[in-house]
Order: sequence, then structure tokens, then C-alpha cells
Amino acid sequence: MYLLLRDRVGTLCDQLSRWPSLRTIIRDGGGEHALTELLALLTGTTDPEGPRLSELIDAIEDACARQGLAGLTSREVGSPGGIPALPPGMNVLPPWMGGAPEVMGWTCPLGKCNRVVTPDETAHPPTCAAHGPEGRMKPYPPNAS
Repeated sequence: MYLLLRDRVGTLCDQLSRWPSLRTIIRDGGGEHALTELLALLTGTTDPEGPRLSELIDAIEDACARQGLAGLTSREVGSPGGIPALPPGMNVLPPWMGGAPEVMGWTCPLGKCNRVVTPDETAHPPTCAAHGPEGRMKPYPPNAS
């Protein structure tokens, strides 16, 4: 999968995981079928084809734009209003947050997007929207917790 496409998938997954009401916005904008197909492709055993994923993400973004939520998957890492960059010196989970101290963050359990969640964003392993509500992201480094 292309890097930019993986970023867009990761951004969408992040937003779906944080804001359950986003599914309603997507549905109301006419993108429910595209979201359902996208999540099915992401949870499949084969690597989905880039052009189709791009079409589906574009359809979801268009559905959101029709509902007044533009630019959902096109934020850039480290840019103002975008995904925050990893803070300098961030290398361990602070003891007061609990969990394994060697966890630096969490990554996509399916390996199909570039989403990374750091301990300063959440004290618990976040969910993966494509992997389902009980699907937790995997710790990084992989041998942590």
C-alpha cells in the first residue's frame, strides 16, 4: 500500500476510534457502503489494492464534506491542526500511567495503516476501527506487554 494511502487509512481509523458519532456522519453523508467495504478490505487476509482503497477513502471523505466535515483524512503529521509529531525524548510510558514501561506506543494490529498512538494520547491500548470495537492496537516495540 502506498505511504500516503496508509496515512489516510490511519487517520480515518484514528478518527473512527475517537469519535463513534463519525459513523453516523459518514452514513448521513451517503458514505456508509464505502466505509463498510473499506473496513472489510482492511480486515481481509490479502493486502488490498491501492486504487480501490483510495476510491473508498475519497468517497468517505466526500460524504463527510457533504456533512460539513471536510479534510478528514488529509491531515499531515506535525502540521498545525494535523497529527502531532512524536514528542522529543518520548521513549517510555511514564510510571504514573501504568502498563509496561517499555511501551513506546501502539500501532495498527492489521499492519495496513501508519497509525501510531503514543502514551501521551491515551493510558490504555487504543482500539482499531477496522479491527472492530474489541480490536486493540498492538504495542510498540512488539515485545512490549
